Amino acid sequence: MNVLSAINQFNQARPWSHNNHYHPRILRQLPARFGAALDVGCGAGDLVRQLAARADSVVGVDADPAIIAHAPQLPNVRYVTGDALSLPDARYDVITCVAVLHH
Repeated sequence: MNVLSAINQFNQARPWSHNNHYHPRILRQLPARFGAALDVGCGAGDLVRQLAARADSVVGVDADPAIIAHAPQLPNVRYVTGDALSLPDARYDVITCVAVLHH
């Protein structure tokens, strides 16, 4: 087994995302309950799912339709494929964007 195969096997057995690492820290900064939330660059919806547990409604936006296809479907969540700057005007109590600006 070469080194790359060993690393891939290790990562598959112990999935970890540097983005998800920040979710608890972000959530600690937010109120226990809030109205509307927007997660920019939502990816597969890991943070969206956690926001949805505390929000009346959540919009997750990501440019990649393939990754949004893996996001959890929840009654108070809507996913949008595209650019956050092209969303219709709306008001949000919480806006999150983890690892978006450097991409």
